[in-house]
Amino acid sequence: MLSSKLLGERYQVVQVLGQGAFCQTYMVQDTDLPSHPTRVVKHFLPSSRYCIPVEIRRRLFTREVEALKKLTNYDLVPHVLASFEDNLEFYLVQEFIEGHPLSVELSPGYCWSERKVFQLLQEILGILNFVHAQGLIHRDVKPNNIIRRKQDNRLILIDFGAVKPIWDELVRGQGETSIFLPIEQHTTIAIGTPGYMPNEQQRGKPRPNSDIYALGMIGIQALTGVHPTQLPEDANTGEIIWQDRAQVSAELAAVLNKMVRYHFQDRYHSAKEASEALLPLTNLYPPVQELDPNDPTILWSQLLSPGQDTNEILGSKTSAPLLDNQNSDITLPEESLPPNNLYPPKQELSSNSPAVSVMTVPQTPLLKHDTNKVFKEKASSLAVQQTNNTTITIFPRKSALLIGLMVGAVSGLFLMVLSYWSMQVISPTPKVESWQIQLFKKSR
Repeated sequence: MLSSKLLGERYQVVQVLGQGAFCQTYMVQDTDLPSHPTRVVKHFLPSSRYCIPVEIRRRLFTREVEALKKLTNYDLVPHVLASFEDNLEFYLVQEFIEGHPLSVELSPGYCWSERKVFQLLQEILGILNFVHAQGLIHRDVKPNNIIRRKQDNRLILIDFGAVKPIWDELVRGQGETSIFLPIEQHTTIAIGTPGYMPNEQQRGKPRPNSDIYALGMIGIQALTGVHPTQLPEDANTGEIIWQDRAQVSAELAAVLNKMVRYHFQDRYHSAKEASEALLPLTNLYPPVQELDPNDPTILWSQLLSPGQDTNEILGSKTSAPLLDNQNSDITLPEESLPPNNLYPPKQELSSNSPAVSVMTVPQTPLLKHDTNKVFKEKASSLAVQQTNNTTITIFPRKSALLIGLMVGAVSGLFLMVLSYWSMQVISPTPKVESWQIQLFKKSR
């Protein structure tokens, strides 16, 4: 049962999120703010679990807080909001990232598409490049520490409880002068997760490309549907054997193999170098957002050619589903746009034809720079037609009407003159005689 005591006289514990190597993590509510927003509080090196003098715990805690402050202005890691000491216990407050861990998407036996793995590598390598540029090693990159943020579907790297500076400060001299010792000369305790932790990290000597190894193993897990601890190793070289369990291109496999080399010197030396190795593969996996065939705003039956299936436009591969309340701008490829003759021009009617009722749609020119906008407008126009069933009557052109009226008037006048002339020739004017009408009086 959770304690009713407020941490730091401010944060109410709601749930225990997890327990890491160095800390215990809680979901809390900030009672000092009116809306009681949700936060994450990390209890650093709890005294109930670690018999470490308070002075050492305080020094290690201060070092971690200073390291994490370097990441404050970066949007793809949790921001540090506060840190405090309470009854000789040390706490770190971070923003809460709403979403789900990547481990939810990595079900055993389920294999990702190459495109999705390529996108995963691109996103996380970008984050690691920033973290390493700040002089930090994460040391615990794994699916549970990668969150797909509900707000925008982006991947977020969390849990920097095991973060370690690339350079350890040993001696501070006068003023601001400091002496540093390279990490390869300084051994720490082994921290990491089995399957994602390379050999040098197990020996307590992590390097920046130790994080690259962990990310490569996540990519292999996504392609094979097998957890890294269940993949066999080459007895002679120690390299992971995995390609026989996945359908993968030789180019992407080569990048992943170099990310997870047994010896760190055989891997990419930096996240930037690994990202550059992915650039030539961009043409193989162009970014595409699939359309939803159940979207009511698109009338697929109107847009598809006879006998054409929806999958021909959407493609056989699907990406991760968008989360709730998420908006996404969709750009259609050229081949999915409607043909130019989708709306045929109106046919001219002869002057002798009666008025004909037909369904017509105003012609909208296709502009190269705004093709998708026109496509959406035409789809909406079709929807309006089906709803209102509007009938428009088309008459002959105005010029044809005027010509017809003039011909009719001249013909009528000619017939009138001809009729009058005929009557004069055939039947002359009759003589009018005077008739005397006598009125006979009625005799009585």
